[in-house]
Amino acid sequence: MERVMRNDGLKRFVSLIDEYFASGGAQMQFNIVSRETLLAAQAHPEEYSNLLVRVAGYSAYFTQLSKDVQQDIIERTEEKL
Repeated sequence: MERVMRNDGLKRFVSLIDEYFASGGAQMQFNIVSRETLLAAQAHPEEYSNLLVRVAGYSAYFTQLSKDVQQDIIERTEEKL
């Protein structure tokens, strides 16, 4: 059953991407990291110094971003399809 749910989510994800570009979208970027990892990196930055994330067209080390930007990334982490 879990595999069926994953396939269904993957299909919806691909459909979302296809529709975005079909509607004239120019680019997309994804962070594939869990909310839990980002929260842990905020709490213990010394343990996550190599954690890279995408931020508005560029990559940055998560722990070097301001707390406001970190929080924005965390809040956008999980989208349900």
